[in-house]
Amino acid sequence: MIEEEGGSLVAVHGRTKEQRYAGNADWDAIAEVKSLVKIPVIGSGDVKTVADIDRMKAHANVDAVMIGRGAIPNPWIFSRLDRDQVPPDVVKATIRKHLARCVEFYGDEDGSRLFRKNAVQYVMMQHLSRDERKEILKSRPSSEFLELLEKIYDSPVMQI
Repeated sequence: MIEEEGGSLVAVHGRTKEQRYAGNADWDAIAEVKSLVKIPVIGSGDVKTVADIDRMKAHANVDAVMIGRGAIPNPWIFSRLDRDQVPPDVVKATIRKHLARCVEFYGDEDGSRLFRKNAVQYVMMQHLSRDERKEILKSRPSSEFLELLEKIYDSPVMQI
């Protein structure tokens, strides 16, 4: 119908509304849409690594790949870098810049609060203890968060 009505491309997310964020995206459904239309198809769903981009292109024969939640912990995926390829100092600089922009836009209290959900994604959570993860989520002014960030990145566990 999109094609018949003059649409020049279609983006297909391989997950149903009922699935919400659970389950796996159905790349076969994306491939089916691609096989039925002549316009370009953008595939979306479960793309978290550079290899996922290539796998989706090969599996569904899509013209492009859309990346959603997979970019939250790894915005460098758009440069075709997986998270483990990004040096800690680059991650830390990105965190600082993102926090500064949130504070600039929303003010310190709201900016810091809204940023916390991103902070837990940026910091390599698997390397932190439960108490350290809770500490990241704790409400605090942006300056205190930056002090905590320095402590986290100076710890031996983050040197991995």
